[in-house]
Amino acid sequence: MEDRLREALAEAGAAVDPSTLRPLRAPGHRRFRVDFRMLTAAAAVVVVGSAGAVLAGGAADGGGDGGRMTAATAANELTRDDLDMTVFLCTATAPKETGCAGAAGSEQREVIERVVEEQLPQIDVGQWVSQAVAYDDFRKRYAHDQALLDEVQAADLPPSYQFKLRQGADRRQVASAFSGLAGVLSVVDHAAGPPSAATAQGGWQVSAFLCKAGTQLPACQAKPAAPEGGDSKSTVRGRAATPAQTKALQQLIQKMPGVQEVHFEDQAAAYENFKETFKDNQALVGATRVEDMPQSFRIKLNADAVVSEVVAELRRQPGVAQVVSDQCLTDRAALATDFGLHLPDEVVCPGGA
Repeated sequence: MEDRLREALAEAGAAVDPSTLRPLRAPGHRRFRVDFRMLTAAAAVVVVGSAGAVLAGGAADGGGDGGRMTAATAANELTRDDLDMTVFLCTATAPKETGCAGAAGSEQREVIERVVEEQLPQIDVGQWVSQAVAYDDFRKRYAHDQALLDEVQAADLPPSYQFKLRQGADRRQVASAFSGLAGVLSVVDHAAGPPSAATAQGGWQVSAFLCKAGTQLPACQAKPAAPEGGDSKSTVRGRAATPAQTKALQQLIQKMPGVQEVHFEDQAAAYENFKETFKDNQALVGATRVEDMPQSFRIKLNADAVVSEVVAELRRQPGVAQVVSDQCLTDRAALATDFGLHLPDEVVCPGGA
């Protein structure tokens, strides 16, 4: 499934960040898994440009083409309103599952810069943003969130090129020009900025996705009993939620304090929502089937409900694969589009808040 999705995204050259298509491992001690189908079914996957594309260039050292490229400083940086596209580079701490094999080097930057010079007249001006500049910006933006600042180090912030495009530029063509280049992490098209998850899904604030057969998420794994006289080291497999578990979960949610409304979404409905969300990426839609989608419960809460308590309670229930706070997804989307960071809920929203 995931291989088909990656191939489709590469061909389309736009729509979903590759980190949403596979489990991720955070740098150092932080380990986590993200299931692509759970996130897309929530309609909160970040729409951030072409799959597998990141940009770097010689302008990192103050070079460039003598006109279009500069190095970002407090004096000359493009404002966020000016930006049309950001291309993030691989870092030494990028999870290997993102496709990065270490930090982008000078040879990779030279190749990418030639692409800018020789193939992309659609780019009007651009600037290089070093890790140091990005980290300083990150710390200023999230000065109110000390827990997040403690989790992210300077080495985690990818350097990037930021571009302003010429009027009428083919944004898809610009993004796809970087697809498949070594050193590429992600490309963000700011015209397709991350939607609010709650708005996209009619105000649902929490989504509880049920286990599917074969899923690798730890909550759904069960070790089958070894045959008599057989090897006790049986293969771990994903087990689907049973009808009894599904019914019990619905009854629990309906009785939970703070719950205003609950809606069950089956695979067919999830698939229709998925197709609508990604209607502009027919390659992705064509690579996805109804059976790839999980069933879920969508939940609206009262204004005084404690989201973290609801999330924590649902995560403990049998048959539940993953519980997603839509606010966390929105916050994660902002980190991905603005800083190229792909962090799990437990880092962005400790306690599932």
